[in-house]
Amino acid sequence: MFTNRSTTRFVVSLLCLLLFLIACEVPTNDAPTPVPPTPNSSLTSTETAESSEPVELVIWAESFTHSTMTTDPEGAGRYGLHLKEQFEAEHPGVTVTIEHQGWDEILRQNLFNALLAGTAPDIVVGENFFQQYAELGALVPLDDIIDDVKDDLIPGTYKAAEVDGSIYGLSAFTGVFAFERNCQVVTAAGLDCDAPPETWDELLSEAQQITESGAGDYYGFTLQGPVQTSVGGIFRIAVFLAQAGAPICQDNCTKPYFNNPDAIPVLEFIRELHKQTPPGLAFNANEGQVYEQLFRGLSAYQIAGSWHPGWAKSIGCEDCRYSAVPIPEDGQPASIIVGNVIYAVLQQSEHPELAAEWVKFIVREDTQDLVYPTLGRLPSTRSALTKLRPNVDPATQEFIDQLLNNSELGILPQWRKEPQLLWGIYNDLLTEVLTTERPIAEIMEEAQLAAEKVIE
Repeated sequence: MFTNRSTTRFVVSLLCLLLFLIACEVPTNDAPTPVPPTPNSSLTSTETAESSEPVELVIWAESFTHSTMTTDPEGAGRYGLHLKEQFEAEHPGVTVTIEHQGWDEILRQNLFNALLAGTAPDIVVGENFFQQYAELGALVPLDDIIDDVKDDLIPGTYKAAEVDGSIYGLSAFTGVFAFERNCQVVTAAGLDCDAPPETWDELLSEAQQITESGAGDYYGFTLQGPVQTSVGGIFRIAVFLAQAGAPICQDNCTKPYFNNPDAIPVLEFIRELHKQTPPGLAFNANEGQVYEQLFRGLSAYQIAGSWHPGWAKSIGCEDCRYSAVPIPEDGQPASIIVGNVIYAVLQQSEHPELAAEWVKFIVREDTQDLVYPTLGRLPSTRSALTKLRPNVDPATQEFIDQLLNNSELGILPQWRKEPQLLWGIYNDLLTEVLTTERPIAEIMEEAQLAAEKVIE
């Protein structure tokens, strides 16, 4: 059974205070405020709320799902309307209210304020902050209610909401990285675009050849570099780190491991790739401008998210193609989950069983089948991806294959303390790697010391 509502609100308010200190990065040397434990609630699919009184289920959703319900109800908005209207039709007396309350830090701040005021939603959206909320008892575990569908889920898509083997959130739709090439540039440099590089050595060799052939007109690679606390470049570099088995986190991926010696070859490789990138482009703060250079014929190769095929066509790339990211010698195929929209049930929900049913509803066949045709995004279940694959172009098939077949689908670390400061330190590390010839190990040690000072 669920906890007493007043007790839960008191506990969650204390949890929020701790989370607020972490998310807003208030420097402090004090120990974290002790948090009373909240008993975990378990759910079963038969525990749907039954009440003669009208029930409102409040869901905080991401912007596109929310906005298109009114701006494009016959197109992209069909997805959000399905989340509301179909669930309401199956649950008479229930009204589903879908709201948008921001993303990333704005979302977390709004959630903190709502929890403190006792006005939090039943369900919250997000991508990369759920583990800490789960550890603090603020989320409802979903294991019992999703037991019959778990085998159909792509593990990497719920990894960001998994703690100690329990799952606290499910992905509505997702994304992953692969390797992108502009064949016009590749062939102009005398290379065969039908045979993309498969290893790091091949990639670096070809990138160097393309840069030399281009003589300033085009380059071999697009590397997105570090910009303040942004993780855009880190996401792509994380693919190479995962391939080399070189994590930048330790202690169950809760604390920095910026001086992992296994990462030295990765950063040396990144340093060389940067030399094949159009001058100055890596430090452009506009991510769109960075990756559009390949579409426009200024570079040949780059790491691409699963939304790139449509983007490339819209910019005018006539022959952009996709394949698996080249791997290092003795490395492993790996990628990183990105653009992954997760929903979770808050312990403060007035209707937790019903809320959990809604979260399960987002991975149901009819809902997942709407994702790609309405949003242009990739579904999160094996069955939906398998059904979709024969009906999409080869570019999209490559990303689907990554989700279906790549056993190493990772996520970025979820730092428990001072996340923005830690990402800033790692970006400083990358800046030193890309702009100096200092020994990599020395740069890594400095970054680790700085990180430890921040979280001590």
